[in-house]
Amino acid sequence: MAAVGQSTDAVRVSAAMETTGAGTLYLVHLLTHASRSRLDAALAHLELSSFQYTALSALARNENLSSSRLSRRFQVTPQAMGELILLLERRGLIERRADLANKKALLLSLTKSGRALWAKADAIAREFEQALFGELSRGEISSLRSIMINALATLRGGDEPPKPRLAPADERRRLVKA
Repeated sequence: MAAVGQSTDAVRVSAAMETTGAGTLYLVHLLTHASRSRLDAALAHLELSSFQYTALSALARNENLSSSRLSRRFQVTPQAMGELILLLERRGLIERRADLANKKALLLSLTKSGRALWAKADAIAREFEQALFGELSRGEISSLRSIMINALATLRGGDEPPKPRLAPADERRRLVKA
């Protein structure tokens, strides 16, 4: 994955220098966009985007989700999710059916061909993930996943950004004296 003419170590040093002092959210943002772009390229031959793959993954792991739940999960408007669902439905990858508990809602699930395409895409995504995180130990992967899961839970738990925490009393006194 190194740039043409650059060793992997040189690329790592360059990335480290470019991001020295960067905030964690900035690094998450860079990683998200870079990995999404690479995954888009890896899935192109399946005529699938990373966003489409992610939606199929959500349905593969959670049968019978509604469009509104998917849009909330992915932080997109219901209209944007509606367009994605329509595209996936036209390709025969998902199907909608009435929710017996809520007549106004439609539940989404993968079709047989949707599950087959998702399985191919998931294998590609897992290979990509292995290439990206393969040097990490199982413990490091477990810690990284735990951190991300907790961060997602925090974000999904409320609409308000967290308020800045005050420093402990002794730290506040030290700052005031300085």
